[in-house]
Amino acid sequence: MSEEPAPPAQAIFEAATDAEATARAVAAAAPTTTERADLTNVQSLNTEQREPMRKLLSSLADNKYLLGRRYAEWCTGAPQLESAVAAAAMAQDELGHARSFYPLLRGFGVEAAQMEEKGWQDRPTHAVACLDQSFTSWTDYIAVNVLVDTAYTVLFESAMESPYEPLRQRARKIVQEERTHWVHGSGWLHRLASEPSMRTALETVSDDAFTWYGRDDDDAVLGPLSATGLLSAGPSALRSSLRERLAPLLRDTGLDGLLERELPWDRWNVERRRLRR
Repeated sequence: MSEEPAPPAQAIFEAATDAEATARAVAAAAPTTTERADLTNVQSLNTEQREPMRKLLSSLADNKYLLGRRYAEWCTGAPQLESAVAAAAMAQDELGHARSFYPLLRGFGVEAAQMEEKGWQDRPTHAVACLDQSFTSWTDYIAVNVLVDTAYTVLFESAMESPYEPLRQRARKIVQEERTHWVHGSGWLHRLASEPSMRTALETVSDDAFTWYGRDDDDAVLGPLSATGLLSAGPSALRSSLRERLAPLLRDTGLDGLLERELPWDRWNVERRRLRR
């Protein structure tokens, strides 16, 4: 199957030409009401848990937000009408997830009002590096859909029984919604597995997906949260779960060699939870 030409390099959201679909995606992320932080839930965390939880929520919000923006750029750029519709729906899901996390940061004393100011679309984020730029091809979209999107879902699965209620409630809902994202990505990967550009795209984003959990022995975010029971798994277990989730799909498509890649920890930025480019 020939690959759809990449959309032109344009500003965020302008690569999609369906104004209505794009408007819905933007509206899903744009704040419409001022929410009050639930200080009671923040105060339920002990002192050692608060900063790691703040950093996790901030990372989740930024990653979901920028992932939604990248999906939205393909609302009408997908190879088929059905996938264009799926791209719009997935963009709305991701931006909605981000929109549910940003207000929680107020409870940690973080100023989240910038999301309600003019120009909020252009603010800097701490999302994984592969989301810095627009996808140049449909195979880029699918690689992120399969690897990066799934990496986030694996973490949410570890939060489904978290004693921190705001995270637990969101995690359960998000895991349900992400099932359709996996079906979409895995279906397309089966179709495009023989394309050289598909393997290249997967290799490009694989390191971002697997390093996002942090180092096994000294991660200052997921380590403490798992050690104190706020997450059911730490970095090493999460990476193993991601490999187990991906293994059957990558084995079926002849791409399982990706799971043996050595991770480039020399490029890991601890504060931004992402690889340096």
